[in-house]
Parts: sequence; C-alpha cells; structure tokens
Amino acid sequence: MLYSLAMQISPGATIYPLDTDDPDTGYDTSIPPNGRLRYAPIIVGIILTVTAAILYIYTLAPSVMPGDYAEFQFSAAILGVPHPTGYPLYILLGKLFTLLPVGDVAYRVNLSSAVYMAGAVGLLYAVAVKLLRLAGLGRAWWAAAVGAALFAVSPTPWSMSLVARSYALNALLVGCVLYALISWRTTGRAGWFYATLFAIGLSMVHHGTTYLLLPAYGLYLLLVEIERRRKHTDTKLPARWALGVLSFLGGFSPMLFLVYRFVWGSPYYWGNPSTWKDFFNLLTGGPFHNQVLGFGNDLGTQLGRIAFGINELSIQYTPVGIAVGLLGIGALWRYRRAEAGLFILMLLFNFAFSMNYSLVGYLYFIPTYLLWGIFTGVGTGWLTYLLLTNIRDRFASVTILTAGGAMLIAALAIVTVLRYPTIDQSHQTQTRDQALALINAAPQGSTLYLDWEALSVVRFYRYVYGMRQDLTLHSGDPSDWAQAVYCDFNNGSTPFVGEFAGAKPMNIERDFTLEPAPMGWRITGITNRGLYEIPPCGTCATCR
Repeated sequence: MLYSLAMQISPGATIYPLDTDDPDTGYDTSIPPNGRLRYAPIIVGIILTVTAAILYIYTLAPSVMPGDYAEFQFSAAILGVPHPTGYPLYILLGKLFTLLPVGDVAYRVNLSSAVYMAGAVGLLYAVAVKLLRLAGLGRAWWAAAVGAALFAVSPTPWSMSLVARSYALNALLVGCVLYALISWRTTGRAGWFYATLFAIGLSMVHHGTTYLLLPAYGLYLLLVEIERRRKHTDTKLPARWALGVLSFLGGFSPMLFLVYRFVWGSPYYWGNPSTWKDFFNLLTGGPFHNQVLGFGNDLGTQLGRIAFGINELSIQYTPVGIAVGLLGIGALWRYRRAEAGLFILMLLFNFAFSMNYSLVGYLYFIPTYLLWGIFTGVGTGWLTYLLLTNIRDRFASVTILTAGGAMLIAALAIVTVLRYPTIDQSHQTQTRDQALALINAAPQGSTLYLDWEALSVVRFYRYVYGMRQDLTLHSGDPSDWAQAVYCDFNNGSTPFVGEFAGAKPMNIERDFTLEPAPMGWRITGITNRGLYEIPPCGTCATCR
C-alpha cells in the first residue's frame, strides 16, 4: 500500500487516465525516471509530514484537558462511549495509543490527534501533487508543499492536532477518500475502488458531517462508471461492485462496538441509553439536532454567516492564500473539471453546514481548510507556470523560483512563529494540577458539584486511575444544587462547588459561606438557613 502510494506521487510513475479532456499545455508533466529529482516529491512529502508531526508533538497538551477532551481521553482508556455520535473508530484507535509507554494516558490520546493531523497534511500534499501532474503542471509539484504547509500551520487544524478531539481523524479520513477516489479514476485499478468505499464507510462511522460529502463522492464515482462503460474497460462489473459493497460495509464495522457496549454494558456510556430508541438517538446525534441552522435561515442571517465563514477561512490562510486558492480552483476547472466539481461540491456542503451549526461550528470547517490547501497548492503551481512559461532564460527562471521559494519559506516561518504562542498547549498543566489538588484535598465522602468541563476531568482520574471512588459527583442545572448542598452540609458531608459556565452559581454564592478550594469553593457555612428549613406550613421555603 505504501509502495503504491509512493509510486502514485512520484513523477516517474505511469498514469492511465480514463478521461478524454486531458490538457495539452505544452508543459512537460514528468521528470525523467532516471533523473536526479525522481524521488524528490516522495522525499519532500515525507519531510513535510514528519515536520508537521514534530511541530504538533512539540506543542501537544501534556495531560488531561477539560470537558469533551477529558471524556475522549477516559473513554479511549476504558473503551467507553462518549457523547453523540459515540465515535467508535476514534475510541478503538485511541485505545491502541493508550498502550504506548509515553506520558500519562491523557497525553497518549492527545498524541493520536497529532499523528492523524500530520497524516492529513501528507495526504493533502499527495493529492495536490497528483492534481498538478494531471493538470499538466508536473514540474511544479513542489507547489503542493505550499498548500500542505499552510494547512499544517493554520490555527484551527493546528490547535485540533494538540488535544483529544475527533477533528484530526476526520481530516485524515477525508484525505484518504480523496486520494483513493482520484487514484481510482486515473489508474483504473480495482483496489483503489475498494479502498475508496472502505474509507467512505469509516468516515461515515467516525463523523456525521461526512454524510454531507456523499453527494460529491457519489457523482464522482458515477462519472468514473460512465467513463469505464464508454471505454468498455470493465469486464467484471458485478463482481467488482459486490466486493465494493462488502468493502463499504467493512468500513462500518466499528459500529459493532457501540452495539456491543449497549447490549453487554459499559463502564461509561453517554446518556445511559436504555432502549434501542435511545441508542439510535445517540447514534444519529439527536441531542444536537437543534444546533443545525441554529442562527436562523433568513437572508440577512445567512449573509452574516457566509461572512463569518469567509473570515474564518481568511484567518487560516490570509487573504493572499484565499486569492491563490481561487486561482487553484480556476486551474482545476480549466484542466481537471471532474476533480474541480468534486472539490467544489464538497466545499459548498461542508461550508454551508459549518457556518450554520451553532455549537463550535467553526471546528467543522476543517474539511474546507483541507480542500483549500489543495486549491492553494494547485494555484501556486499554476501561477508559477503562468509567470515562467514565456521566460526562455534558464538562469532567470531559476533565479525567480529561488527567490519566490525563499519568500514563501520566510512567510511560512513568520506565520508559524506568530501563531505559536497562542496555539502552543505544551505548558497547559493547570487542569491536571487543579483536579489532583481537589482530589487530594476533599475529605472522605465529600460531594462535588461541578459543571461538565470540570466533572469530566474528575471522572478521568476515577475511571482511568481508580482514584477517589468515595466522592459523590453531581452536575446538571446549578439552580438545583442549593437544596442538595444544604442537605449534604447538614448531614456532615463536605460539599465542594465549582464554577458553572465561568461564574459562581448564584444561589450558592447568596446562601452559603464559601472558602476558596481547587477548581472552585468549599462550603463552610450557611448564611440563609431560613430559606432551607421546613416552615410550619410544611412547604419548603425554597419552592415558594
């Protein structure tokens, strides 16, 4: 598989195009097989991927993080089921990372994101190299590294490569699908067809946003089938499609993990589903369906959301990167219309959903950023061709390329250095330190009232390391905490209360004496006891 991938991106590899619209640009698309630069694209791709991995690992979060991060970390360690949609592929792969002998368990799960995103960078590069060659710009293969490097250091993908979240693996799977799709069309080898369907299945299991990309995938596959039928190149169509369906279903196999945990139990299963209806509600992300079009669908709102999405893209690539990406779209549309249509449809569907998803929707733009990295690489290659195609002086061409390359490297270095302080998570130990301080300070049998962010961290230490099983944990609506805190305190338990959404719970601050403690406050007294005592009427005053 790796050898096949290497040969595909090597300028010396043979390509068997099925389409009839290959451009005749007069620009040499390959480098002689025995030339000194034969393996240069492969070497650059390896260097780029490894460099991205080093950057991500160097800035990686060293331990447990709050909220969803901690939930993914302890779920991977105990093979639990996190929040919708369950993320079985992420959990199963994450379990393998927890077996590595480096750092603590939380660090190991964070490390998986660094590996996935570095892989996505490498695949972006490989796809862009392939497209440049197919577009007749093979000598500008190096331009693919520009788009991949810009994607690697863009703020959102970089930040999501440092923590335990699902987005890096989603980017990797989208990259796998794109590479397999284009390889299937250009080589006609059935193995790429099976790989495409298998990767699509895995993507659908992993992240619900992949379903939005299915129309683009389907139309591209249909185009390839039409081309093959016209050329009469497929003599085993039924057998190929039968194996293709099996490959697609094989991609769904991680879903069996969720079924297994539902039927036979799990140490942690988000929402504690008790019926198959509950199970399918979790599987389909039911609790978050109201976040879709969460900003409204009127024209004014939608124009505002489009502006928001464009601004997010500009933050990742800068306005210059957007302009070069648009040039890349133009180049693909001119020379490789089928691939241009595939990418444009994918971008439109992902962009439209992400800009309208009201819960951390900005993170769902990552597939858009990956596609824009491809556009930027192709655009850089085409721009180079347009600038140099009429220059006959070899020295002048080399000088321009060298100067331009130096400027690009300098710009990338400057961007990386400027973004580094705001993205670096390598010194983020406050969450771990605060949680361990609270766990060590709480007397036996204490009760903790925490929001989701902090509760997940305490659960991490309970599930993964078996710490403080005696503590009683509460979350939910903080307006309901006061009565329970009063009862706990009167019964001799020591209540601890944390912030909720960044602020002190109002009733707690009003009615109790608070002493600063790790992750919040310790209850040391009651200032409004009359509100909680049962009056002569028999009705609790807090309910009046």
